[in-house]
Amino acid sequence: MDIRQIRYFVHAVEGKSLSAAAKRQFVTVQAVSKAISELEHELGIQLLTRGNHGVKPTAVGVAFYERARKTLANFDELDDFTKHFPTSRDNEHMSIALCSPSFANAEGVMASLSKFIGKRLGLDLEIFIAPGRESIEALHAGIIDAACTLGEYASPGTDCVSVGSLPTGVALARTHPLAHNRTITLSEMAPYPVVWSETFDDFNHSIHAMYRERGLASEAVRFPSNATDEQVSAFFSEQNGMAFGAVLPFNQTSGNLLTFLPVDQCDQVRVPLCLISLKSQKTDAYRAFERSAVAIFRGGQILGSS
Repeated sequence: MDIRQIRYFVHAVEGKSLSAAAKRQFVTVQAVSKAISELEHELGIQLLTRGNHGVKPTAVGVAFYERARKTLANFDELDDFTKHFPTSRDNEHMSIALCSPSFANAEGVMASLSKFIGKRLGLDLEIFIAPGRESIEALHAGIIDAACTLGEYASPGTDCVSVGSLPTGVALARTHPLAHNRTITLSEMAPYPVVWSETFDDFNHSIHAMYRERGLASEAVRFPSNATDEQVSAFFSEQNGMAFGAVLPFNQTSGNLLTFLPVDQCDQVRVPLCLISLKSQKTDAYRAFERSAVAIFRGGQILGSS
């Protein structure tokens, strides 16, 4: 079994034909048919029923498709993630991973931020969003120059430098009973569950952890790293769930389904924005960035990026 076979199968099911999958992958119908037949032979089960009007998954094929779709999505996300990595480290190029959940227009915002800061420092700078643990692994592997975390992070061999702090807020569904508030207090949040993410809240001293120390009484619902879109959507829409985040100066919305409310000043906790780097491997480009980062972020100059 390989990712090519999985991709052809998923696209055949979604397109309801082998020819649709072939067009989507720019290969011949014969290549798609051969790959899926080999997959079926290897598994010892029939995944597709072939007919004059296309293909449809068997009962087992439907169950296999659901798992294959998630596997393919995870693989594509990993592939996209690695495309951001330059092939070598030098003093003219720098790559930084922002350890944060994605948000509305994240790719455009990161591109603008990279251009703004890179121009200021005279660097070819790439900032992208990635999970925390994967970012630290990339840092230790020499693939990126630094990770930027929302909340302090500590581990042997790394330095954590705070370059400023950000106010915090809560993402919730636009249908949530509190969605029309201007701000939200911890007492108002108490009846509603709040996400505890294995990807972000088990990684460092997160916003969620800071509010627990502050007295947050809401139930914590643990989200595994492989939570599906359907599970996330149900949590927000059916359970009136919430999730903490930073109030970023360049983004204060969470897309079409969610809205974002600042935590009221009476309960507000600011999260430190930190640069994580290796003690033993700092390029001149990174050192220049670290020296300028405090002025850029604490001085509010980042508000000028667009």
